Amino acid sequence: MNRYSEFYTRTELYDQIEILRSGFLILLSLFLLLVIRNWYNVYKKRSFRKKNKSLLNDIEKSKIDASKYYLERKKTESLERKLTKKVNEIFQLEQEREDYKQKFHSFLSDKEKEIAEHKEKINHQQKAYERYVNFKNVEANNTRLGAHFIKNVISQIYDDIERADNNYKSFLGVNYKVGKKQNTVPPIKALKNIFKLLDYNVSALNKENTSIEEELKHITMFLDLIQYLKPNTKIQFDNKLNKDQNNSIKIKPTLFFPFVENALKHGNLNTEDSFISIILKENEAKQLSYCLVNSAEQRLDYENKINTPSNFGLNALQQLLNAYYPKSKLEHKTLPNNQYLAELTLSLN
Repeated sequence: MNRYSEFYTRTELYDQIEILRSGFLILLSLFLLLVIRNWYNVYKKRSFRKKNKSLLNDIEKSKIDASKYYLERKKTESLERKLTKKVNEIFQLEQEREDYKQKFHSFLSDKEKEIAEHKEKINHQQKAYERYVNFKNVEANNTRLGAHFIKNVISQIYDDIERADNNYKSFLGVNYKVGKKQNTVPPIKALKNIFKLLDYNVSALNKENTSIEEELKHITMFLDLIQYLKPNTKIQFDNKLNKDQNNSIKIKPTLFFPFVENALKHGNLNTEDSFISIILKENEAKQLSYCLVNSAEQRLDYENKINTPSNFGLNALQQLLNAYYPKSKLEHKTLPNNQYLAELTLSLN
């Protein structure tokens, strides 16, 4: 019984020891777990501290960056406001510049118009003055044409009388005539024609226009006078205008006279083949064409006579055309076979 009790006691003690050992192991395990946990917590704390410190640094850096960004934004906003203000100022300056430019161009345009009008006025006055001078020259020339006509006619009559007197010779106190008999005194008809032509030249100074019919009537008188002064001259006058044109068309008086005077003064009208040919017609352009062809002396001598400054008639005619018929054309030139052409193309529009 005692053995059994002792065994039982030992067994119970052994169990208690095992229980204590198990409890110790459990406590040791728990302690180890606590230690490991504490170590882990310490590690995690350190790790969290590092992260926290890094985050704090990042936050501080972000705050600094945010502060810088805020300052930069403020500066940017300030610059934007200044830029907007400058843009508005530039826009206003552009508007002012455009307004000034428009005003300047408007002012310049007005001045240019004023200058152009002033130039036009000056040109108009200059042209008016030139036309006035031309008209005065034409009037003066018309006054001189009458005297010029008288001089040419009397000169031709004097030459004929002198030539007739030179035909008389004297031998032993006896006078005799050599060559053909020539008239020394113009007949009554020729003298009447001279007076009528002189009257027409004088009255032309006070007349603005005359009809073609009236002009040709006196041209015919002039040709009759030439026929008397130059009996060898064959004269042909071809007027291709109709009766209505002869009466309705108006020209300056004595307009056709210089052509006939030129033929009388410078032409060769003393030989058997002497001639004067006149054609008056209307051309395709509805212009008057007055063409006179006459026999002339040798070509070079005749050209020299025509081109001398003493050729007053055609020069005066050219001035008259420039003043009253600026679109007209006057042409005079030598032709083959000792002939001379003077042609007037008269534009009445």
